[in-house]
Amino acid sequence: MDENIEMWENNTLEKTMKTNEEMKNDTPKIYIRRALIGALYGLLMGTAFVLVAAFINVWLYPGLPIGVEWKQALIRWLLIGLGLTLIGALTSLFTETLPGLAAGAIAAGALGLTAAVYPSSSSTAIKFMLFIFLLAPIAVTSLPIIWLLRFLMHQHALSVQMKGSVLRIALLMLAAFSTGALGGYFMKMSRSAMLAVQMVHQNIQAASGNPDSEVNQLPGFKEHSGMKYVLFQKPSTSSTAGYDVRVEYEDRYAIQCVVVTYPGSPPFLRSCEEAP
Repeated sequence: MDENIEMWENNTLEKTMKTNEEMKNDTPKIYIRRALIGALYGLLMGTAFVLVAAFINVWLYPGLPIGVEWKQALIRWLLIGLGLTLIGALTSLFTETLPGLAAGAIAAGALGLTAAVYPSSSSTAIKFMLFIFLLAPIAVTSLPIIWLLRFLMHQHALSVQMKGSVLRIALLMLAAFSTGALGGYFMKMSRSAMLAVQMVHQNIQAASGNPDSEVNQLPGFKEHSGMKYVLFQKPSTSSTAGYDVRVEYEDRYAIQCVVVTYPGSPPFLRSCEEAP
């Protein structure tokens, strides 16, 4: 029994040392294999983040007809899902840890800043200055995720050489997916946003019994009474302490209401209008 255990430990150690030696070889095949493994875990992590971020409010508040913003989810996947795929490939491309972490962190900082700064209306000079001064802080902040991607890649390469490799790799993939899902959970709407959505939903539900309700004054609302709808929310463009809640019906008829939510005070419906 003891001899078998010792033999298994020696074989595992030998395979681990062999894998480490292979990872130090700078052959194109090893480069590509490391990059593909890192890209796989980056894709899993990014996709999990986007999926959970898209559905988290639907899951947390089943009593509210909250809609899924598919366009936003697609944009997030293109930026975050494919971005983490690229970052995972870059950080895994290097044999040494420090160059790999540096490459991944710089790529993460550059992608994050480009996504944040490029759409703004600031001048090119200001965008360039922001890019230069904010690149390092964002790169440093992203290091834990970069390190995790390298760790998963390294463990994947070791697991391939070990007994029970399928289970080990499945657990590593689950760890990557769970990490992304945890990040997506924190994209849930705030309590004040939930209260704003809830208020609009309650007003629409009660409108049939309240002729003086503000939504009843809208020309097309009565025609849509009883029809199914979904709700979307975003920070208000007309109030610094409120939300724009959009109501979309099955036939694309839409209403947008402004709900003001001052801290310490109950939310109140300020206005509603038909939306394009």
